[in-house]
Parts: sequence; C-alpha cells; structure tokens
Amino acid sequence: MHDWTLLSILVHWRSRLVELKFRDLNSQEVIIGVEGFLELHVPRRDEWGPSVSVNNVTGPKKLPNGNQRLIIQMQSGDSIDIEASAFKMP
Repeated sequence: MHDWTLLSILVHWRSRLVELKFRDLNSQEVIIGVEGFLELHVPRRDEWGPSVSVNNVTGPKKLPNGNQRLIIQMQSGDSIDIEASAFKMP
C-alpha cells in the first residue's frame, strides 16, 4: 500500500462500519472495509509536511481482547489507528 493515495474515510455510525477509500498505484479505487469499529483515530498534524499518500501499514493485528488493530502511517507523519472486530483488506 506504499504510495497509495487516501481519498476518503466514511463512517457509518449506526452500523459501526468504516470505509477507507484509496487510489492504488494503477489509479484504481480500492476500499478497506471495517466492521464493528470501536475506535478510529485520524490526526492531521502534517508533522513531516502535507501528504495524502500512505507510507506503510501495520496489521490488522489481533489484540488480546479479540479485536483487531490496523495502523496506516501516512507520509505526512500522521497515523490512522483503527480498532475493530474485522477488516476486509484488498
């Protein structure tokens, strides 16, 4: 996912779903689906400078409580951190 472009983050509050939409290196739109989200942390401090591109991705990793965590580090230095019951990865 390195150098993919983050296009949008859509939160379906009632159904506890999140959709993260990206453009991949072939300019195709790709969606990561998140089911049963408990926590979504989306800072935008741009400590490394403004960017909409992904640097690296960690996870999803299983947590001791049975949930999973996905961390998307942006090239801006910000990290999008999500805890949820399941992720649908491309």
